[in-house]
Amino acid sequence: MADDPLVRGGLAALLPEGFVVVRAAPSDADLPAIVAATGAVAILWDAGDGIPSRGQLEVGVPVVLLVAPDRKANEGLAAGAAGVVLRDVDAPRLAAALEAARVGLTVVDPRVADRPAPPALPDEGPLEPLTPREIEVLGLLAEGRSNREIALALGISVHTSKFHVDRILLKLEASSRTDAVVRAVRLGVLTL
Repeated sequence: MADDPLVRGGLAALLPEGFVVVRAAPSDADLPAIVAATGAVAILWDAGDGIPSRGQLEVGVPVVLLVAPDRKANEGLAAGAAGVVLRDVDAPRLAAALEAARVGLTVVDPRVADRPAPPALPDEGPLEPLTPREIEVLGLLAEGRSNREIALALGISVHTSKFHVDRILLKLEASSRTDAVVRAVRLGVLTL
C-alpha cells in the first residue's frame, strides 16, 4: 500500500521471487475488503511522511510499515502494525520482516526502536527432547503424585521413577517438580 503508484510498483518489484503480490493499492483503500477479496496473508504499507492513526492497521492480517528515519516504532505499533522498518530496507530484510510478521512475530528495525526490549520469552524447549515415558511421568507429576505413586501407576520401580523425574528436571532446567510442570506447560509439552 502506498499513495504513489510509482512507489507501489517499486515495492512490488523489490520483493523476491516467491512473494506473490495480490494487489498494489493506495493507502486510503479499504484494507478489510482487499484482504477478504484477495486472501492476503500480510500487507506492506509505505507510511511515507505519516503514520496511520491508532488502530487503523488492525485489519485481520499483519501489516509491516515502511517509515522515514525520523519516525519511531511505537507510533506504527500503536496503529496496529506488526512490524516497522525503515524505507531503505533491502529486499532480503524486507522479505524476512514480512515472513516474521506473517507467522505472528513483531518486527522492529533497531534504528527506529524507541521502547525497551520485550520481556524474554520462555526457553525454546528442553535441552534434550523428553521421551514419551518422561512425558507420561510429567503428567503424573502434574497430578501431584509421589515417586512411589508414579512407579505404581506405570509398573516401574521407585528407583526408575526417581530417575525419570531427575531427567525431567535436568532437561527442563527446573528447580523443583512444580517448576518442571510450569515450564512444561509454558513450552507446550504438557497441557493441563
